[in-house]
Amino acid sequence: MTMANFIKKTCFKFQLSDNREKGISLYLTMILLSLLMAMILGVTSIIVGGAKITKGLGDSVRAFHAADTGVEQALYRIRGGSPDCANFSGNFGESDYNYSVNITNANNCGETGMNIKSTGSYYGAKRKIEVTY
Repeated sequence: MTMANFIKKTCFKFQLSDNREKGISLYLTMILLSLLMAMILGVTSIIVGGAKITKGLGDSVRAFHAADTGVEQALYRIRGGSPDCANFSGNFGESDYNYSVNITNANNCGETGMNIKSTGSYYGAKRKIEVTY
């Protein structure tokens, strides 16, 4: 039993005369190809969306490491006895990794109760880390 005969018997309960049955296979073929194309486009859009999310995840991790570098730089300056606990920013690598650090309660540099907020960015991704020292 061919696919066209199966579809005619199961989907269409009415009987067509012989002179009108000649175009039914073309009609059914077009419907099946349209359904197949719709499924292929749906799967393709899911795959492309997943690829974009995966790329964004990699950029997010790099931005997090840039923010972590800013926190480490701030702690290095504070523990090193630097008299200046001002806000600062910087970059490293090929200038794609950027960080900016905001230090609050920095009146007495090196004392406890300081709040360090570091924002790291890599291309379009940004991540923030907040540390209390």
